[in-house]
Amino acid sequence: MEFIEIESIEEFEYDGLVYDITVEEDESYNINQIVVHNSACTTSANVSIHYPMASLVNECYEISKEFDKPTKILADGGFRSFSDIIKALALGANACMLGGIFNKCLESCSDTYLLNDTNEYIKLENNEAIKLYSNGKSLYKYYRGMSTKEVQIAWARKELKTGEGITKYNKVEYTLSGWRENFTDYLKSAMSYSNSRNLEEFIGEAQWVSISQNAFNRFNK
Repeated sequence: MEFIEIESIEEFEYDGLVYDITVEEDESYNINQIVVHNSACTTSANVSIHYPMASLVNECYEISKEFDKPTKILADGGFRSFSDIIKALALGANACMLGGIFNKCLESCSDTYLLNDTNEYIKLENNEAIKLYSNGKSLYKYYRGMSTKEVQIAWARKELKTGEGITKYNKVEYTLSGWRENFTDYLKSAMSYSNSRNLEEFIGEAQWVSISQNAFNRFNK
């Protein structure tokens, strides 16, 4: 795995086709018979439609081995820690989609806020946010699910549906470079414990056992 730093970002005028992949009257996240969700989505909690991520990734991986040229497995939904990502890779995911985790980065594209003495969130400019964070101030990022009523209103939908997402402020916990460095080291450590020299030897090759809730609580300190 190799991470490449972004050296520059340029803006330019574009004259061409722009595609809108929004499906009218449907925000169900169905992609070629695969159901995905994200950590800001409340569909599972409200409609009881859910498949545990670890089981889903592992079963998809076992099925993929039946094909000569299997599709890549992209795990998406509810990742909260380095451990969650590493387990998904070990169980067969080729990559993971991370919304909430990256939202907590100082550099994330979400607006940055300072919580004042009267518990009001004050929006900050980027340069001001970086300076305050460097001085140890607690900052927050706005976070919302794409199926919330707020997004429906922003998209000017004529008829609002019941929201299936959350909106909240996440505390800024790290910089992107700091998170990346930690994740790289933890992944390398996990691979060394698993006798894996590269990702090809690690992905989908984990030996695992089910544990009780008490055992999980002991592990998940």
